[in-house]
Amino acid sequence: MEIYPDVLALPETPIEPVVTMGNFDGVHRGHQAILAKLQSEAERRGAPTMVLTFHPHPRSILAPDVRVPQIMSLRERLRVLWDKGIDHCLVIPFDHDFAEVTAQEFVEEILWERLKIRAIYTGDNTAFGHGRSGDVRYLASEGRRLGFDSGIVEPVFAGKTRISSTAVRQAVASGDMDLAARLLGRHHLVCGKVVHGDGRGRTLGVPTANLFTDGGMHPVSGVYAAWATTEDGERHKAVVNVGVRPTFESSEALSVEAHLLDFDQDLYDQSLRLAMVRRIRSEIAFDGVDQLKAQIFRDLDEGRSILTPAQ
Repeated sequence: MEIYPDVLALPETPIEPVVTMGNFDGVHRGHQAILAKLQSEAERRGAPTMVLTFHPHPRSILAPDVRVPQIMSLRERLRVLWDKGIDHCLVIPFDHDFAEVTAQEFVEEILWERLKIRAIYTGDNTAFGHGRSGDVRYLASEGRRLGFDSGIVEPVFAGKTRISSTAVRQAVASGDMDLAARLLGRHHLVCGKVVHGDGRGRTLGVPTANLFTDGGMHPVSGVYAAWATTEDGERHKAVVNVGVRPTFESSEALSVEAHLLDFDQDLYDQSLRLAMVRRIRSEIAFDGVDQLKAQIFRDLDEGRSILTPAQ
């Protein structure tokens, strides 16, 4: 997948792709339906596919006082789009200047003059341009005027829940990893680099990989069964603690510590991806180390049970 970090990085010769646009945070099943439509229409036309996305999230610029946790980092978002077989991705830096671009300027100058799009397909609630003045009806009218096709991809539901990034965030924030997986079409990922910790896990007989995470969303504090994928692509059963370790210290900063079952190798400075399968329990403070150790080993047994057979 060819990645363009801004509009100026686009080649001089227009790509003439079939396009979709949006933040695509999580690349959930609703997004995947749009990508599938994008690919089928591109194949029919003999054209490449392109996802046009924005970074950072527009709300972080337009409403900085309202914190919107990101389901995944930009790096993970691009990795998933690559896995889905997208040909090109244009990442538009969203800042106050770009927020002033009108819907007409966006369509004429980017979609048409720079890209010469063949068609654009989006969800039904797409909004763009200064003041969110552009929508699917505007795209249709501009398409008729300029000469590109447009279409709407209907929303996807999980039961009665419309699949959206907001619904995924709510599931992850509550620790409902089963629901998050149904919405995403895969397990929610917590990713980062393994860094040195205080070594307390090893003294308890349960060494852990301490993760400096990449900015993606953490689930609520607790103990989780997870699949850990190391840099070499090997997958291992793991039990993960997300929280502040209340038995030993009080801190507002969440830590992520993973114990890989039946694994005894050095992971320092390596990337680690944790597919969060199920919450085992909430994080609690114990009266002493012996109680904590006993509970940890019960957690390991529970995690092994959850992950056998593989999920």
